[in-house]
Amino acid sequence: MRRRRAQVSADQRDSQHDLEGEQEQGHSTGAPPPNEQGSGERNEHTRSIVHEEDAVHSRPLRGRATRVRSEAAPLEQFLAFAESLARVSAGGGGVSGIATQLATLLDAAVLVEDTDWRHIALAGSADRPITPSIRELLPTDATGNDVALSPPADERSRAYPIRVGETRIGWLAIFPRAETLAAALPVIRLAAASLAVEMSRETGGSRNRRRSFWDRLLSRAYDDPVQAREDAAARGVTLASHYVAVAIEGEGLDESVAAAKASEIRRVCVELLATRSAELAVIERGGGFVVLVPAPLEVDAANARTAATLIPKSLARARIEARVVGGVGRHCEMLDVARSVEDARAALVIARRIFGGGRVMPFEDLGMYPLLLRGGGTREELHAFGARVLEPLRIYDEKHQTELVRTLRLFFEVGQNIKVAAATLNVHRHTVFYRLRQIAEIASVDLDSPHDQLTLRAAIALDALG
Repeated sequence: MRRRRAQVSADQRDSQHDLEGEQEQGHSTGAPPPNEQGSGERNEHTRSIVHEEDAVHSRPLRGRATRVRSEAAPLEQFLAFAESLARVSAGGGGVSGIATQLATLLDAAVLVEDTDWRHIALAGSADRPITPSIRELLPTDATGNDVALSPPADERSRAYPIRVGETRIGWLAIFPRAETLAAALPVIRLAAASLAVEMSRETGGSRNRRRSFWDRLLSRAYDDPVQAREDAAARGVTLASHYVAVAIEGEGLDESVAAAKASEIRRVCVELLATRSAELAVIERGGGFVVLVPAPLEVDAANARTAATLIPKSLARARIEARVVGGVGRHCEMLDVARSVEDARAALVIARRIFGGGRVMPFEDLGMYPLLLRGGGTREELHAFGARVLEPLRIYDEKHQTELVRTLRLFFEVGQNIKVAAATLNVHRHTVFYRLRQIAEIASVDLDSPHDQLTLRAAIALDALG
């Protein structure tokens, strides 16, 4: 009887061992285990989990130990990256530290920009070309959480919004060297969240308090100069009564050195434009920057315009191999400084598109082109333009009883024919030549330049139209 019980127990143990072996074999080969009712149908949720695991792990899973290792490695990597971000935050590394950690982990270049396309951080780009801004590489309808960048960016490059709640405060752009970024999405999302925290925290810092004041001033948020001055003083900003804006952008910079060159260009510009009356304000804009130069008096504005036009030569003297284009805005009161910035940006565009770039041009020297760029102007603006161009000649005519305005008008009417103009005016040809030299000197124009001719012809036409 005792021998029979022992045999039954042994048979039960063998049966139990065989059953466990069949269940483990069925689990590893994908056979559906029985559910609580005894059927062989697999639960749909379990099937989806297994399918997701198979998609993540390219090789078949071989037993429970293999699955644990395959799931633990990404988890450990994620936790290690989270710990590194915590150390960066605790150590004051800020946005730059987070960008460096992410660039190292992904073996990629990382660019962080705010919504005004100012560079906040750049990491991992020392040995590869990186676009200075992703502004032109984003689709016009870029609203998703994983946005593919347009050429010339690599097809693997992606941009991820940095958000605080539903508000986007910047972009995280990643330029991988080899691998795609799909598998790294969890750490990228963690990095974007950490960047949002750091960027929001820095908004309360001294530097960002000053920058936020200039942003408010340029957005015309102040109606009262007293309020603007009080707000500026509270943020550590010393205001001048008037400003001149100078907009500068680099041209044709190698993407691999664009950030370093931009820093050198900015340094030279600040040194050249610095004044004693008040501090400069340097505001990042897209691929370039705008310098607000204090100019309490008109002579200060004239000095700022002259200094700005010398920026390309100053870069050459400093042996900085960089080509720049720029524009100088008009002399404006502090509350109207946004208009000077708009002028400077318009002058930059005209200098690049009409004059071929490589120079910094004052808005006031561009004649008719600003009006053409804007698509025209009001009747008052057009009349003011014509009067401003011809005013120096009219003043001279009234003072010296000459006919410079009439000579200029007739010179264009007869197709710039000196002989016909002299006969019509009943003067010698040399007199016409002399008057034309006077016109060029007094109006600061070149009568052989098609650009200046356009301005003069437009001014004469507008004057005739009243």
